[in-house]
Amino acid sequence: MVESRRRQITVVQFDSITVMEKTGLVILLSLALLTLSSCAIREYYHVQLLKTWTEAQSYCRENFADLATIETEEDWEKVRKLFDNSTRHIWIGLYDDINGWRWSMDNTYLYNGGDTTLGDWFALAVNSHQSAEHCIEIFQGTLYDQRCEKSRRPVCYDETSKTYIAVTTPMTWSSAQSHCRKKYTDLTGMRNQQEKEAIMSVIDDQPHWIGLSRDSWKWSDQSSSLFRAWWTDEPNNQGGREFCASNFMQGWADIPCDYKSPFICSVSPTMKLLKVVLKPERSVDLNDPQVQEAVLKQMEKHMRDQGIQKFRLSWRKQPNGEIFNKREAQL
Repeated sequence: MVESRRRQITVVQFDSITVMEKTGLVILLSLALLTLSSCAIREYYHVQLLKTWTEAQSYCRENFADLATIETEEDWEKVRKLFDNSTRHIWIGLYDDINGWRWSMDNTYLYNGGDTTLGDWFALAVNSHQSAEHCIEIFQGTLYDQRCEKSRRPVCYDETSKTYIAVTTPMTWSSAQSHCRKKYTDLTGMRNQQEKEAIMSVIDDQPHWIGLSRDSWKWSDQSSSLFRAWWTDEPNNQGGREFCASNFMQGWADIPCDYKSPFICSVSPTMKLLKVVLKPERSVDLNDPQVQEAVLKQMEKHMRDQGIQKFRLSWRKQPNGEIFNKREAQL
């Protein structure tokens, strides 16, 4: 399990729980939740391995908490002290979620379940120019990403009358959303060919806002931190493929996510350590993936039953690739 490097902890003992497999295996779990001291502060770890951003994220989640989130100027100074003045990029946990498009009307994602194919009729053409285009306009039947502060005429949808309204006054995307929500229902969605045809029937050959937008840069651990320390003229999405953030001594830059780089991991100040004592009723291989999966599922249920909703559980492998050593694995 993930370990904490902090010293001050409070122990809360849970009752034992039972995991039963189809084979009749019974494992008793004695859970002790170790809660970090409230005065703990975020810690960072510089990992010298060369990995892509996604590989670095997986490594940090397995061995620490996540790729580094930087919330304050003090955090940034702390991170800077971990590396020298070299020009090598160093990953942090900030990324541009280029597929995170959501509809204004019901706040649902465009790409549900990770499927990025919607059919030729949708005609989405995005390039995230200069990493600054986060709203969608429709122009001559094609959807383009555009800076949200640009002025465009919106297309509203009225749920009561089931009609599409092309507003004649240009405005920013945010103002367009507010206007449509005040006067009608919301900025229009476009979920199928029929809706697209209805929208095209009420607009002219000028670009119009529709109700599709995305957030810009996000943290890997889902932190809401708005702190940024971008280097001059960054982010710029040079070449149209720079969607992950790395840092230098001077500041942060966006670079391609498949670049191999060292990285910074962090341990959240709210991180908890879960210690588990396994007591099988009979001989069982604790390195059996099915047994480990069953144990994790039961622990997740037990955590939620205790009122703990935000957590992530995973096994930590030893250098030999096993979770338990031979003496522990065969009990």
